Amino acid sequence: MILLSLLLLVICSFTDLRERGISVMLLAAFLTSSILLMISVSIFGDRSGILKGMLEYEPGALSIAASFVPGIILFVINRATHGAVGLGDVYMILILGFMMGAEKITVLIFVSMMMTALFGIIYMITGRGGRRDSLPYAPFLLVSMVLILIFLKFGKAA
Repeated sequence: MILLSLLLLVICSFTDLRERGISVMLLAAFLTSSILLMISVSIFGDRSGILKGMLEYEPGALSIAASFVPGIILFVINRATHGAVGLGDVYMILILGFMMGAEKITVLIFVSMMMTALFGIIYMITGRGGRRDSLPYAPFLLVSMVLILIFLKFGKAA
């Protein structure tokens, strides 16, 4: 599901940069394909290692429930801050959590939040923006995901 997750992030990044929003229909399409893959693994996974190899974590009720926790936390932050975190970003994190699992989405959120904060500080110091300006979050998730994949690939090669 890493390739599916990357594809989702690439498309969401472009739309988030261009339109300052993320299509709910796009997110629904990716969620549907992820669910279909999970169901396929549940039905055929034991006989075919191909499908099971595509998953990032072992599908089970507890692991799937845990994968939604980071997105739920962001949803609570969205409500508490009256939309400081966009709902499109929240839905995207919920879907990515389902696709990647709780551990990987938590790492991805941490790295992307650090990158966003660093970029925001530089953005303000250079006088291009202020505290109230918003930044599209999907591109930071994409760059973070690519960096994590590169780091993990090099880490396995060593």
